[in-house]
Amino acid sequence: MARASAMAIAAVLAASLPWAHRPRAAAAGGEASLVRDPVAFLRREGGLTAFDLGSLERGSIIAKVIDTGDRSEVFSLAVMRVKTTPARALQRLRDLEGRSGAPWVIQVGRLAASPSVSDFEAMTLDAGDVKHLGKCVVNNCDVRLPAEAIEQFRRDVDWASEDRTARANALFRQTLAAYAASYRQRGNAALFRYDNNDDPVRIADSFHLLTQRFEVLRDTTPDLHAYLETFPQGRPEDSEDLLYWMKEKFWLVNVLSLSHATITDRTTPAGHLILAVSKQLYANHYFESSLGATIFIEGASGWGPHVIYLNRTRADIRRTGFTWFERVLLKYLVRDRLEAQSRYLRQQLERP
Repeated sequence: MARASAMAIAAVLAASLPWAHRPRAAAAGGEASLVRDPVAFLRREGGLTAFDLGSLERGSIIAKVIDTGDRSEVFSLAVMRVKTTPARALQRLRDLEGRSGAPWVIQVGRLAASPSVSDFEAMTLDAGDVKHLGKCVVNNCDVRLPAEAIEQFRRDVDWASEDRTARANALFRQTLAAYAASYRQRGNAALFRYDNNDDPVRIADSFHLLTQRFEVLRDTTPDLHAYLETFPQGRPEDSEDLLYWMKEKFWLVNVLSLSHATITDRTTPAGHLILAVSKQLYANHYFESSLGATIFIEGASGWGPHVIYLNRTRADIRRTGFTWFERVLLKYLVRDRLEAQSRYLRQQLERP
């Protein structure tokens, strides 16, 4: 199967910004440089200059793509000053339904503690995806799926029937519901292997790579960083989990995804920290894996409040990764999308 064009992939690799427990003090050693000295963190990890930092404090949104040694990975950062409270930030990060107002969100749904098909009732496949599914074979499919699911679509849907669209939608919902339920029970061991092209990818392997590279989480919240790999075991006491699906507008193709968000509300001697870490479990186009963190930070030293967004994504692209020209284009497209998403989140956080 021919992979998606690099331009199309570039247009989608700025993952969406995410939207009752009590904060607890961080364990010794958990107070990290991000909270203690966020400016130094932004200089070191984000490459922010004195001009960038000055613009940030004057109200600008700083968004950029950071080069890495992995030509298939996109590492992006956005940061902005916000006029809000920790309580408001926590409320907005929990408010999944509030995302439906974002111009790029088409459909969104929250999963119950025990996922079922009814959680996906509002999800619909685009006509193009239904058409692609009707032609799918293992290693040659324009929808990202494991081999078992591809075979099931070939076997269980009568593609000559008039109700093929309804049947395909029903089977797709069943597939994701069973997948989500299995993930709830088994964690990363349940993650799909994509078999839609001749370069199969185990999401768990790709995700493990991103997790190891997400050093800010390991340094700032080591217990949360470990939980990304050990779920459903080992959840931090001040954290809560949310599984959700979303259909988003991405350039010419809409993307259906399934994600797991963990929201953590924590105080440290250096300040207040609220994190929403979003782990992509599935995407029907473009992605291999994706891990993002939306971080509200209010430093005890008077720095803040600010929101920092970090995302590491591996793309479904040729083995050699993006070319030099594609990365130039990608930086422009991702930065533009990040700025739009950040403006929308700021409006939500600062709304009376």
